[in-house]
Amino acid sequence: FRMGDFYETFLEDAIITSDVLGIVLTKRSNGKAADVPLSGFPYHSLDNYLPKLVKAGYRVAVCEQTEDPAKSKGIVKREVVEVVTPGTLVSDQSLDQKSNNFISSIFIQKDQIGYSILDSSTGEFYIGECTKNQLKERLLKYSPKEIVIPDSMIYSDRDWYISIKPFVSQIENWFFDFNGSYAILIKHFKSKSLKGFGCENMVNGIVAAGALLHHVKNNLNKNINHITKLSPIYSEGFMGLDNFTIRNLEIFDNLFDQNKNGTLISAIDYTKSAGGGRLLRRWLNNPLSNKKQIIGRVGIVEGFVNNGSVLKKIRNSLETTIDLQRVMGKINQRKVSPREVMSLATTLNKISEWKKILKSMNSKPISIIADKFVDSNKIIKKVFSNFNHDLPSQLKQGNIIREGVNKTLDEYRELLNDGKGWILEFEKQMRMTLKISSLKVRYNKVFGYYIDVRKTHQEKIPDTFIKKQTLVNSERFITPDLKKYEEKILNAENYIFEIEGKIFNDICDFLIQNISTINQNAILINKLDVLATFAKIALENNYVKPLFCNNAILDIKEGRHPVIEKVIHSSKKFISNDLNMDVKNNQIHLITGPNMAGKSTFLRQNGLIVLMAQIGCYVPAKYAKIGIVDHLFTRVGASDNIASGESTFMVEMTEAANILNNATGNSLILLDEIGRGTATYDGLSIAWSITEYLHNKSGINARTLFATHYHELTHLETKLKRLYNYHVEVKEFDDEIIFLRSIIKGSADKSYGIQVAKMAG
Repeated sequence: FRMGDFYETFLEDAIITSDVLGIVLTKRSNGKAADVPLSGFPYHSLDNYLPKLVKAGYRVAVCEQTEDPAKSKGIVKREVVEVVTPGTLVSDQSLDQKSNNFISSIFIQKDQIGYSILDSSTGEFYIGECTKNQLKERLLKYSPKEIVIPDSMIYSDRDWYISIKPFVSQIENWFFDFNGSYAILIKHFKSKSLKGFGCENMVNGIVAAGALLHHVKNNLNKNINHITKLSPIYSEGFMGLDNFTIRNLEIFDNLFDQNKNGTLISAIDYTKSAGGGRLLRRWLNNPLSNKKQIIGRVGIVEGFVNNGSVLKKIRNSLETTIDLQRVMGKINQRKVSPREVMSLATTLNKISEWKKILKSMNSKPISIIADKFVDSNKIIKKVFSNFNHDLPSQLKQGNIIREGVNKTLDEYRELLNDGKGWILEFEKQMRMTLKISSLKVRYNKVFGYYIDVRKTHQEKIPDTFIKKQTLVNSERFITPDLKKYEEKILNAENYIFEIEGKIFNDICDFLIQNISTINQNAILINKLDVLATFAKIALENNYVKPLFCNNAILDIKEGRHPVIEKVIHSSKKFISNDLNMDVKNNQIHLITGPNMAGKSTFLRQNGLIVLMAQIGCYVPAKYAKIGIVDHLFTRVGASDNIASGESTFMVEMTEAANILNNATGNSLILLDEIGRGTATYDGLSIAWSITEYLHNKSGINARTLFATHYHELTHLETKLKRLYNYHVEVKEFDDEIIFLRSIIKGSADKSYGIQVAKMAG
């Protein structure tokens, strides 16, 4: 509750607030409320404290004063202006600028599921459908902080809940109704149908999307005018990338301590803008499998690689841009500062210069991206012509609107700046008109400005003067002009604040009306940022442009691991390795060799090279020709999932089952040990039969790299014609082993486990 300069909580809420925020619990000192616990903080600290309460797992209703206390009689009116939850936090302090903050909703109809994803800070809104067993993977791509479900759904045992552990909001079942949801969506988007968004037939998805929009608008009291588009989620045209693989390849978090050190994103994310950082994460979660689209992205990167000076200019310019999508979200919630609005216009103002630079590069793919920018001159003009250039961070600090924009505003400012001058001029005029040289204009708190005239000049006073006070030697009068001026000067500050606020809000409304133009440009700026980043890392790290074909091959010369080569000690050189695979001739590479020799690195680096190529990036190699991968699978390392009651071996078998059930002839499979968590003969039998299955089962014969310590498997080379043995080269020297980290043909004769144990102490 807003109480003057404080936000207060009461009773049980106060105890929770005090506990979570570590602030003092107080009480009123008198009256009936003396026993009511209170806990509060200054109103300007809301953005510091509110996220802490929400992250502790609480919904927070913010109750504001909706009347001016100076004008209201009795208790000031208050209303709940918004309800804040983990999925709808928008304050700068609480958001990772390069990550989205998603809220999701789920609707289950037998085995068919509709789901919807929304970031209320940027206005991104997605709709999708899947089967029950696909839901967890679909949600993990977005990692929603909050999931909205019907009241009747039991969720504590669902795999998506166990994996994501989101904040769950349950709402009445009637929210999840097709006709109601469809009506909500077409009313919001002001369209006759949803055909224009490409999701007209997503019946369950529409139910989820409509329920989510209704919940955010009505239950959480959010303004949703900045949500202007509903984007369907398709799996077609994208590489299948499940959560096992994202985790095993350490794309966003490392396996060791779940932070970003040693991850792919830490090695390649040099984006200059927050929106670019978010887009890069989305691309990494959803690499392309459409050859034409991939080549389009790589073409833009190539254009930048060939124009280093232009690349530097564009990247330096991108550094000073503002996050247009999040600023529009703030404008919509009326939480934006004048400075941010000016930065929005300044960012849009850079586009015309970028277009010129991009057009001058003689690169067709780059010209295409330049042509897609939408003219936003009227937006820039509106902001620049109304706002001063040097702006405060808060509206109430004033001096936001330029001189000459509003005549009344200029008058009030002049009044405020030149109050004494007006009084002196008025006094001078009165003396001349009335021919009273001793006439004075004075001010007191009782009745404001007045004219003081000695009694000897009483006969010169006109009828229009109104007598206010009689003293021994003089009379005091007021005139309508003086009263009008007094009102003006005393209220000038309030009027200035009101007029500036109205003009500021009108400009914010104008920006919301032009949101589609702003959003389209924002999306292109993000894309430009990511592709320019790809060019920067290509030039700095000696990456090569990948080539693509439709055959299931992988031909990589001198491939390197993009992360390890950067973190390796400067005294050591990363050893590059070749890979030549073709499902028709050498489909399975069985790799043996000791621990720590580099088998896992080799597997992961080839997975990352394919992933980087299919997001449109250059790759760490001397040459790379890649047959488009439709699904990248990995089974790496050993970890258990005790919370779900799954042992290490069970996790391993689940990952293996996922591969065998979903792989196709165009997939790439990276197996780092199979069957290690059970008895030797059990494990060997499983590994053996999986290898045979991948080789012999028609339709599944995918490109496979299999690293193992089961040396018995090397005998399969004589039985399976498309399986070849490879090993990591090692030199023995005086009972010591030296890892050469080169992958060569043939099988290793032993795993050197005893020597590795000795090295470990």
